[in-house]
Amino acid sequence: MAKIVKESAADLVYMAESDIMSAKVLFTETFYPPDLKNNIICFHATQAVEKLLKGFIINNGKEVGMIHNLNDLNDATAKIDNSFSSIREHCALLNNLIPNLKYRSRKSITNQNMDEIIKSLESICNFPPIKAMRDSFAKEHNYEIVGEIITSRKK
Repeated sequence: MAKIVKESAADLVYMAESDIMSAKVLFTETFYPPDLKNNIICFHATQAVEKLLKGFIINNGKEVGMIHNLNDLNDATAKIDNSFSSIREHCALLNNLIPNLKYRSRKSITNQNMDEIIKSLESICNFPPIKAMRDSFAKEHNYEIVGEIITSRKK
C-alpha cells in the first residue's frame, strides 16, 4: 500500500474548501485565457474531491493511502457507505481529466468540459454525507464553507 495519509479529516476538508473556493472564483473570472484558466479550475476541482473523499474515509476511522485516483477513493468510500456509488460518475469524469492536466500533449480542458467539471464538483460537495462532514467541520472550527459554486459565469 502507498504511504498512509497523516492529515486529519478536518485538515483535509479545510484544505478542500480552499480548492473549492479557488475553482469558484476562477470559474467566474474573465481575465485569464480559458485554456490556462480551465486547467487550473479542473486541477482545483480534482484536488478538492480527492481531499473530501480522503477526509470522509479518515473521519470514519479508516486509513487511506497517498493515492490520487478518484475512482479508487470512491470505491473506498462506497465500502463505508454504499450511497457513494451514486457519485461514481462524477468521480470518474474528474479522474479521466487528470492526465489532461499533467501532460501538454493531451487536450486542454474546454469550456464545454468546464460545465461538466463544475457540475461534478458541486454534486460531490453537496452529496449529503460529504456536505454533512463539511458542515460539521466548518462549525467545529469556525469557518464558512463554499455553498453554491455555479452562480453564473461572466461573459
